Amino acid sequence: DGVMPGRPGITRIVTAAHDAGWTLAVASTSHEDSVRAVLEHAVGKDMAAHFSVFAGDIVAEKKPAPDIYLLALQELGIPVDDAVVVEDSANGLRAALAAQLRTVVTVSSFTSEEDFTGASLVVTSLGDSPEPAASVLANPRNFSVDHEVTLDVLTQVLTTPRP
Repeated sequence: DGVMPGRPGITRIVTAAHDAGWTLAVASTSHEDSVRAVLEHAVGKDMAAHFSVFAGDIVAEKKPAPDIYLLALQELGIPVDDAVVVEDSANGLRAALAAQLRTVVTVSSFTSEEDFTGASLVVTSLGDSPEPAASVLANPRNFSVDHEVTLDVLTQVLTTPRP
């Protein structure tokens, strides 16, 4: 049908985070309409309604500047120590690191060759059971990732020192 499926594990981890009471947000400097369309495609319209979306030209500098992340933290009232980012590009990682945010990177065919130095964890996807599994590409803190990135893994990431 020409529609790309959502990345493995997105719906699972977002549903688990929502059910656990986590605040959900997207911080992108892409146009807001595009961000909302991708979000609804990835997690469904009902779940997308639970997200705060920070997008477009609402900040002076785009990624890799940290502006969009700093704005999201400020607007949501979330301390940097209580936030974990899932990114998919080196520019996004650099923005998150500049905001002192712990970051899990899920690579794509477009970003797999980029430099993700500084990420807490780098995986091929968040993984889904039974397939496709998340393959770990970089795990400098030796998090326990068995087949998929879970809320437990993200909680482990939150316990590590900030970048």
